[in-house]
Amino acid sequence: MVAAPMGVNPTEPDRPAHLFTNPYAGYGSPVAGEEFVGRASAISSIRNRTFTSLETASVSIVGPPRVGKSSLARQVQEQLAIGRSVRGRTFVPVWITVSGCDSEQSLFRELAYAVHGWISDRDLLTDRLESQYVSFTAAVTWDEMKMRLRTYLRRLRHIGFQVVAVLDEFDAARTVFRRSAPYEYLRSLAYEPDVRVALITTSRRALADIVVKSTPELSTFPQIFGLPVTLGCFDARELTALLERSPHVGAALRPPVLSWLGRETGGQPFLASALLSVLHDRWAAHGVPLPADLAPQLGEAVAASSGLTVRHHEQMLELLREEDRLTTLLEVLFGPQITAKPQDAERLAEEGIIRAADDGWVGFSENFQEYLGLLEGSSDDWSLWHRTETGLRAGLITALHGAYGDLWPLRLRESQKRLMDRCEDRRQRMRQGFKELAPDESPLDYAYPQDLLAIIMLHWEQVRPVLGRSRDEWRERLELMARVRTPMAHNRSSGTSPLLMEQFRKYCEDVLRWLPRPVAAGTPRVPSGRRAPVGDVDAGPVGHGAVDVGVQP
Repeated sequence: MVAAPMGVNPTEPDRPAHLFTNPYAGYGSPVAGEEFVGRASAISSIRNRTFTSLETASVSIVGPPRVGKSSLARQVQEQLAIGRSVRGRTFVPVWITVSGCDSEQSLFRELAYAVHGWISDRDLLTDRLESQYVSFTAAVTWDEMKMRLRTYLRRLRHIGFQVVAVLDEFDAARTVFRRSAPYEYLRSLAYEPDVRVALITTSRRALADIVVKSTPELSTFPQIFGLPVTLGCFDARELTALLERSPHVGAALRPPVLSWLGRETGGQPFLASALLSVLHDRWAAHGVPLPADLAPQLGEAVAASSGLTVRHHEQMLELLREEDRLTTLLEVLFGPQITAKPQDAERLAEEGIIRAADDGWVGFSENFQEYLGLLEGSSDDWSLWHRTETGLRAGLITALHGAYGDLWPLRLRESQKRLMDRCEDRRQRMRQGFKELAPDESPLDYAYPQDLLAIIMLHWEQVRPVLGRSRDEWRERLELMARVRTPMAHNRSSGTSPLLMEQFRKYCEDVLRWLPRPVAAGTPRVPSGRRAPVGDVDAGPVGHGAVDVGVQP
């Protein structure tokens, strides 16, 4: 690898690359201050509701895994929970990680302990406040604890303090609270004017869903929070701000790295920071590359992070599965929409799980879309197409092997280099991103219908003995399949019709009936049964320009 000379990236200081720090090395932990980027709209919403309103109302921060909920709460606490409120009360910021609480009383005891510690550290204690805290710590029963904590917090507010409590990882309340009483007590502490503790919760699930998972009893706790602040992926400006924290990436490298982050992560903060951390570790050790030498390193970073990326995707899908929304996601992305409604897609988009495309909805990143494509396949039409596509690849490989022997991949590369390069690129992307899920397979496993048709048309005389039928019959069927596959992949209603889908099903059955039976021995390996990534769009019917210019067999 060739290191870029000093000055290629203007932001780099004039010192050896190995002395640079990695500004992304702490990815996965909450950040604040200089390390925090973006979320201006979310911060504004929380400021208006909690810190500049007369009533210091509570607010919930909701979003999928690893999207920066705790970082936002920490940034808000450090930047806004300082000084005095609109009513002149001194802010008392405290932080409670709910997943660390082991009983319904422990959360409230932790609240009192944290508040009292903050007051004590600043020499603001009064004798009366101290005696009330000691009385609270001696409480044993739930009723005693409730009464004495309320008395303590009421006194605290009376002498001019405003508690702002972050309840991080509030999803854990599902197991910490097993009845409605703790929720209702927490609600009273946040709602009643003489106590009014401002709560900021962070959770993956909506508060109403958390309460329902805890107890069958009704609770009005979620109603005091108003509309949640929902976090999704970074937008283009926020992703640019994240990248600008790098001492390595100057004007020459910024556009390709930014484009790469958009494709691979869709602006997902954790994944973007993880990829940048891996990249910067390599640059710190070996030097910053020239733009022309960047692409291989980007691919290596994706491959090195593949396990982490897959685990992130698994976490997200597990959450959706638990909420009975995984099927909805697959319907929105791949169709057919049986139970999914427009508002379901809008909610998934707001959470940063999917994004709008010109022709429908797609996963938040190309990587996530490809991952879902490896797992999806439940609808009847997709199942039929899956069998047809897999069988067509196997039959074509059998025919090519019969014509050219073991050298058939070489003959395809000689005659249709661009087509084979595209298949190889898809294979490499899948292997880099999903090493555990994408074994080394035939390049035709990554060919689309128009690719398979282009091969059949150019090599027709060689494959005809095995495939049979006529050239026009194969062209007619595969052109229609290519036409229908794209709107199916993107769940578009435009481009398909009941009549067209009926014809599609008939043609799939025709192809399955025409295909040769695989021979048990002496033939190349049959494709694995996976589909080409559904995130890409087929080019459509094959015309004269679709067949690569090359050596005619």
